[in-house]
Amino acid sequence: MLNLLIFVLIAITLVLVSIFIGGLMDLHKKEMEEKKSAVKDGMEGYLDQTFGFGTVKVFKSIVDAEGNVRYLVYLPQLEWFKTPTYKWYEVYATQIGYQHIEVER
Repeated sequence: MLNLLIFVLIAITLVLVSIFIGGLMDLHKKEMEEKKSAVKDGMEGYLDQTFGFGTVKVFKSIVDAEGNVRYLVYLPQLEWFKTPTYKWYEVYATQIGYQHIEVER
């Protein structure tokens, strides 16, 4: 009888621990998504301020060797009856805000 009680208590403890760990993992995932969203919102605000609202499109995010996230963006330049030409920029965060450099092809 005592062995059955111990078995049930161990099973209940394992279920509660798994629920707790699952909740911690969900919370960590949510915090990381919010952090990434805040960085991306700041970067998009910088792009809108620099190039105009909605003119620059984000192509790809790149992680450099130091672990910093950089974004590769392009600016289409449209002319009448011509194919669009694109200027490519790399946007990255610094201590004072965001910076961008033009990427040569």
